[in-house]
Amino acid sequence: MKWVSAFSFLPINYAVELARSEDRTQRLTFDSNLNGEKVRVRFSNRYAKKELRLRSVTVGIVRGDRVEDIRPVTLRGRREIALAPGEEAWSDETELSVRALDRLAVTGYTGEPQSVESVCAFWSAQGPLVELSGSGDYTGGGPFEPVPSAEIYPVIAEDANPVKAFFFYGVSGLQVWTDDDVKTVVMFGDSITHMGMITNALSARLAEAYPGKVSVINRGIGGNRLLYDATKVDFLPAEGSCFGPAGVSRFEEDVFGQENADAVLVLEGINDIMHPIQFGHEEEAVTAEELVNGFRTLIDIARRHGAKIFGATVTPCGSDDYPAEWMRRFEQVRTELNSRLREGIGFDGVFDYDAAIRDGARPDRIRAGCHIGDGLHPNDKGGRLMAETIDLSALMGR
Repeated sequence: MKWVSAFSFLPINYAVELARSEDRTQRLTFDSNLNGEKVRVRFSNRYAKKELRLRSVTVGIVRGDRVEDIRPVTLRGRREIALAPGEEAWSDETELSVRALDRLAVTGYTGEPQSVESVCAFWSAQGPLVELSGSGDYTGGGPFEPVPSAEIYPVIAEDANPVKAFFFYGVSGLQVWTDDDVKTVVMFGDSITHMGMITNALSARLAEAYPGKVSVINRGIGGNRLLYDATKVDFLPAEGSCFGPAGVSRFEEDVFGQENADAVLVLEGINDIMHPIQFGHEEEAVTAEELVNGFRTLIDIARRHGAKIFGATVTPCGSDDYPAEWMRRFEQVRTELNSRLREGIGFDGVFDYDAAIRDGARPDRIRAGCHIGDGLHPNDKGGRLMAETIDLSALMGR
C-alpha cells in the first residue's frame, strides 16, 4: 500500500495579500479515481508572511447537493489548523472509505479575520470546483449559496481574461492510501497545463479506461518558462513572481518531491519564446536548440527516478493583438522546436498538441472555438482535443 494524490496543485507565489477571509467557508470538490480506506490532506501556507488559521476542516463524499460521510481533519491532533508562515504539512490520517469515481470535498472554515497570501489556482470549471460562502460555517456538509471569487479576490476581478481563475487557500491536495499497483501521472508545464483544461480531459479518459488504477496531478505554473526564472513584468503583483522558477530548476522537487510519479507529461517552451519578445527582455531570447537541451535535462532527471517522460509540441498563440514582427520571430522558433520534438530528442513519446488544435488555414493560430478568447490558452474543447492525442497505454506501460 502507498499514498497517492487524488488531487494536487502547486501553491503560487503572488507575494502580496490576495484577500481577507472572515466567517467564511471554502469548499473544494474534485473527482477521485482511487480506492482506499483512509486519506490525508496537504495543508499549505507556503508563500505567506502571516499565520493562517482554519477553525475547522472536514473531508467527505459529495452526494447530490450535500457532503456526506463527513470526517474531521486534524493536524498534530488538533481540530483548529494553525499554519505558520511558509508552512506545509500533511494532516493526520483520516479514516474514510473512498471508491474510484467518487467526488470528494475538503471544506474549511475561517472564523476570525485571516490574511490570504498563499493560494493554489485553476481555471477550468469542468473538473474541480471551489465554492466560497458569503458567511457561515458549512463544514457540516450542508449546501450554501456561493459568492463569486471575484468579489473576494481583487486580482481575479481585475484579470482581463474572459475565463477567471478559481483560487483556494490553506490546502493544496489530498492523498489516498491505496494499492501499490496504482499509477501516478504528473502533468508539468505552464499555464496551458495549470489552467486544468487538458488535465481534466486526460483524467476523465484515464478514469474511464483504468478505474481505480491511475491518478493525474497538475504541476503547471502559469507564465512558467523552461530555462529562465519568472519574467519581470512591472504591472503584475511582485513583478511577476507568480510565474515561478525555471522548469529545469523546479522539475525534480515539483514532480518527485511528494509523489511516486510513474509518468510525466511535459509542455513548456511557449513562454520562453514569447516573453522576451513581449516584455522586452531580449537578453533572455532562446533558440530551439537551447530548449531541446533544457528538455534533455528533464529527461535525465526523470530517468534517474525510473519514470517515463513524454513531451508535447508547442501550441500556437497567434492573435490580431500581436505585432506581425513578434509573430514572425515567435513562429520561427516554435516551428523549429516542434520539428525537433517530432523527430525525437529522447522523450518516451511526443504528443502533437499543435496539430490537434491549430487552424488549418492559419497554422500560427488556434482554430476558432478551441481557445478562451485570447488566442493563446485552449478552452475545455481545446483541452479535450489535446488530451485525445495522448496514448493511454504508453502512459500506463501496458
